[in-house]
Amino acid sequence: MATTNVRRAAANRSRAYPSPSAISKCILGFVLFSWVGCLYLMSSFIGCSQQNDLLATSDLQVPSTISISNDATEPIQSTCQAEYNRIVSQQTPGLTPQDLLRSRAWIGNQYRLERLMDKLSSREHPVVAVVAGGSISGGHGLAYPDQHRYSNRLEHWMNEMYPLRQESASNQDSKQLQQMHKVFNFASHGADICSMAKRLNIMYSDLASKLPLSSNEPDLIILEFAVNDYEGQDHLHGIKYQASVFFDGFMDITLCSEVVIHSLLKRYKNTAIVFLEMQTAVLSRKTGALLHMGVATHYQIPVISYAETLFQIFNELVRKLERIDPISYSFLPSELVFSKDNNVTTSALFPYPHGCSPCQPQHILNTFRAGGCKSICTFVERSNIVKDRKLKCKDIQSGRRECFVPYLAPDAVHPSAAGHGIVMDLLVHALASAQRSSCEGEGTLYKSELPMTTFVAKTATELEVRSDFLVVHDVARIFSRWDQLKPVGDPEGFTRYADDSLKQRPGWIATDPSGGNKISFPIDLPPNECYVIYVAILKSYTGMGTMMIEVRDYGDKKRNSMPPKHSTRKKVDGLWKSPISVWNDVQITDDNVAGCTGYCEVDITTDPTVSGRDGNKVKILTVSARRCSKGHH
Repeated sequence: MATTNVRRAAANRSRAYPSPSAISKCILGFVLFSWVGCLYLMSSFIGCSQQNDLLATSDLQVPSTISISNDATEPIQSTCQAEYNRIVSQQTPGLTPQDLLRSRAWIGNQYRLERLMDKLSSREHPVVAVVAGGSISGGHGLAYPDQHRYSNRLEHWMNEMYPLRQESASNQDSKQLQQMHKVFNFASHGADICSMAKRLNIMYSDLASKLPLSSNEPDLIILEFAVNDYEGQDHLHGIKYQASVFFDGFMDITLCSEVVIHSLLKRYKNTAIVFLEMQTAVLSRKTGALLHMGVATHYQIPVISYAETLFQIFNELVRKLERIDPISYSFLPSELVFSKDNNVTTSALFPYPHGCSPCQPQHILNTFRAGGCKSICTFVERSNIVKDRKLKCKDIQSGRRECFVPYLAPDAVHPSAAGHGIVMDLLVHALASAQRSSCEGEGTLYKSELPMTTFVAKTATELEVRSDFLVVHDVARIFSRWDQLKPVGDPEGFTRYADDSLKQRPGWIATDPSGGNKISFPIDLPPNECYVIYVAILKSYTGMGTMMIEVRDYGDKKRNSMPPKHSTRKKVDGLWKSPISVWNDVQITDDNVAGCTGYCEVDITTDPTVSGRDGNKVKILTVSARRCSKGHH
């Protein structure tokens, strides 16, 4: 095949022709975790090249395939770079080499990405990618998610750039996947990395039925949890209060990240895994990128950063607008000097997509379209960082314009259609760069194995146990399968509803100041085994109460009319000092004691309001069970 011949020729002549790419090195000192005792260095070795900016992100049409010559006399630079240029040809106008350089926050081990591109280039078998993330990956707010969501764009790109040879796919592959590369989207509103850690078995089961017969593992897994792995999960205010970096749940989220990566690498020996780090325009809101980076460096997982690509210049744009108009962050029409002949990419103060551009309401879901795009002024106001003056975001002086950035539209969190296009561009750039390095004879020589030590987990056994949840009962759907959290009998004083301002985070809630509210949930698993029970509750810094949680073990459901074999009681407090309101998993029974051996019931009783507190809320979100570690093999 032409592509294979080019790669071989390139490898044979790698000494004769130096790499055409200029190599840029960026070594950034990372954070010294005093309680971990590790210093992480981020290193990036990235090839920069001239980018083709032919098409806007709103246009999903891809240019016709460009064939590569297999002429042995053709220089490596032209053939390898030509293929790179071909497959990035639908890139967003205005993205610069520096933007793409920043996007590769951690290169990691590229071996699996290179093999993924080899498989795509061969066009012999369907490539399967998986997206696991929150509402960003779900395409929240998009009018046409099936067209504009980055996962759909990526699938479209694979099939346009690398269509399968009609004669190559087996009949079974053809029947299952219609001879198409596929991207399966497991995104769910509010999902975070801990949600995934508890539901890995569910995901493995669902995914097994979707894979083509030619493969028993996906080729690529994209993890998009940065926004939800920190303040994005806040049930109370979201951004009104500033959370400390190392809040009480910091270690739990980091451990969840390690559990997920360790489990995926053990199960899927050849699958490429990447972290996709998003960010919001709420400037005071932290994300989980810091947590993920430590795990990524330890396990050599590539990190692709939308945040680094866009939000450095976003901050510069805010500062520039602040100097021009500190009250409404507006600008004059005369400053629309970039690409002024093209309405889609017209931009002020900075070139597209980094400057102020006209709102594109046609791409916003009808439900939110009336509210239009949100302005920089609105983002700054909601960030609660301006203390010395009153902003007037809707009181724009005559003759001036609000500033909208093209990659955000209905809110500060979810990317617009253009934003999803940029996400796809960054993923494609990472894939194309891996292929170019391999073509030029500079590919990765080895596949990274599991490290000999853990990151934050005490042992590898802890990681294996924490990825082996057998049942997860939820108040809301997370990922594909939903095992609903239903009580035994009628609860006393508990009601299922969403108490957050957006009405998106339901739970079983009790608030009676006198306490005494009761609710019970069943766990029904095969008898004569040892199981550990967890209850996920809302933890916050205000208005929370205490509760007594009791696990009554009957062993077998037929015995639940008899006294329990064993009972475990634990006092749990919903209040903590960290100024953040997020769910927190509480382990109720121990690994070394058989607290649940089959059928058990989890009883929750609220206490009276603790003296000095301003509320007595108890909110239950999940009841789950895994195997005990002492019996884990």
